[in-house]
Amino acid sequence: MDEAIRQLKVSLEVEIIGDIRLIKAAGVEMMPAMALEGKLLHQGRTPNVRETMTILSSALAEHGIKTALEE
Repeated sequence: MDEAIRQLKVSLEVEIIGDIRLIKAAGVEMMPAMALEGKLLHQGRTPNVRETMTILSSALAEHGIKTALEE
């Protein structure tokens, strides 16, 4: 997965959260889940690499950050 993130040509810090209180507070109903800047992006199943790249690219675009997928 690290290689896939590098392909987006952005720098991201990935944090794995295991504290159930924090997970519930984030609005997660099903695991695994993925969030960016507090916004829940995906939950309920593990996306494949291409799906993950698309999800992250779309979320970053909302923050005005272009990725290699958009170039």
